[in-house]
Amino acid sequence: MNRRLSGTLGVIAALVFTVGSCKKSPLASLDGKPAAIVTQFSQVHVAVGGSTTFTASVVDGTLTPLPVAMTFSASAATITVADDATYKPVPPTSQRASVSAVSAGSAYVIIVGGALRDSVKVISP
Repeated sequence: MNRRLSGTLGVIAALVFTVGSCKKSPLASLDGKPAAIVTQFSQVHVAVGGSTTFTASVVDGTLTPLPVAMTFSASAATITVADDATYKPVPPTSQRASVSAVSAGSAYVIIVGGALRDSVKVISP
C-alpha cells in the first residue's frame, strides 16, 4: 500500500509540474517597453508666488517603473517648471518637477519621456 501511494503521488507530481508550468509568460511582450507616464497628481493648485512639486514615472505594460529620462515644460507663461535636481530616487525610475505660479490662471506641465507625452494641470487662483 505504501509503495502504491508513493507511485501515485509521483505520477501526480509529474503531471502537475508539466501541466502547471508555462513555456512563455503571456505578459512578456509588455515588459521593458514604455507604455504610459504615471503622475502623482493629475491637477495641482498653486497660489501666485507659491510653488509645489510632483513626481512622474514612465511605466511599461505591467506598470513596472522604467529608468527613462523625462523633460518638463510649461504650456503658458503663468507658471514656471523645472526638474528638481535634489530628488535622487534609488533606483532612478521617477523624476520630480518643481512648479511655481507666476500669475493667476491655469496652465499645464507637459511631461515627455520614452516617446510618450502627458500633462498635469496647474491652477493658480
